[in-house]
Amino acid sequence: MNGRRPISPARRGQIVQRVIVDGWTIARTAAAFGTPPRLVEIWVAAYRRHGMASLRRAPRRTIIAERLELWLLRPVAAISMGLRRLFVRRRRAAAASMRAFDDDHRWPPRDPRGDRQSSH
Repeated sequence: MNGRRPISPARRGQIVQRVIVDGWTIARTAAAFGTPPRLVEIWVAAYRRHGMASLRRAPRRTIIAERLELWLLRPVAAISMGLRRLFVRRRRAAAASMRAFDDDHRWPPRDPRGDRQSSH
């Protein structure tokens, strides 16, 4: 199976059944279905804890994953967004100051009235 393609609940049920009912090893089941062994372990453990309901949930939406998102990922995303905004503001300010510097140091210099000065 493709590592990117989601595995349906029915397919997860077949995988868990091979381990729990048919007595297959985690490694054999993972090889037969083309999934990582760690994923098979997670599904079997979730099934033993929560039953059929665990097969319907996406594997990454466990309680630990939700807590990790709340405690770590959201704050990190907020901090990175704040830093990104700060750098964008600084970059814009630097660009504006460079434009002002370029306007002030043009050659030949501009007359404040807008006319170019003659070079006599």
